[in-house]
Amino acid sequence: MNEIRILPLLDIPEISSGDNLALLIINAIEKSENKIVENDVLIVTQKIVSKSEGMVRNLEKISFNDLLKEETVKIIRKRGDLVIAQTKHGFICANAGIDKSNVESNFALLLPKDPNKSAHSIRMKLESHFQIKLAVIISDTFGRAWRKGQVNFAIGSSGINPIVNYIGTLDTFKNELQATEIAIIDELASAAELVMEKSINVPVAIIRGVNFEASELIRDNSEDFFL
Repeated sequence: MNEIRILPLLDIPEISSGDNLALLIINAIEKSENKIVENDVLIVTQKIVSKSEGMVRNLEKISFNDLLKEETVKIIRKRGDLVIAQTKHGFICANAGIDKSNVESNFALLLPKDPNKSAHSIRMKLESHFQIKLAVIISDTFGRAWRKGQVNFAIGSSGINPIVNYIGTLDTFKNELQATEIAIIDELASAAELVMEKSINVPVAIIRGVNFEASELIRDNSEDFFL
């Protein structure tokens, strides 16, 4: 069994629209005792990705309900002010992922438009700078059906296969596994929260020692007919 380490990355400044998030992460790594190495997994919180991409909205210019309508494909449940909705990304979450925490008063933060593409962009810049292979996961906090409390889930990833498939393999009693597929990017995102406590402002963590299969969902520009 491999040892897995989770390392908080400090010295990430407050992020504003238009900031070069990858460069700020690179600068923080270079100043940190926690350097990155080949096959590290970086967990980056959705909030700093959204802020850098200009996904902050002024609630004095647009109401929260109008934002909710814009971000929602389908209302799943509604109880009081809480709405469980399906977003344009396909996520099922509270208030379509719109958040009013960790932003200035009377502002709200939306999810990134394309979290996989955001993760891909960060990974490409970090790999180019450090000349090593990495994986990047963008995390956000979701509630869970039938259980109290929230946990971090992955909403985007790059360089890592999101699912570890054990179907067809044998367990320790030689039974063939029929339905075991582990959402490894969710497990890593959730584990990283242990060192990324929201009250101490640690929006990036490095996870080391994970055996993962590299995978890429984003087409290279030369293969993308829409660019």
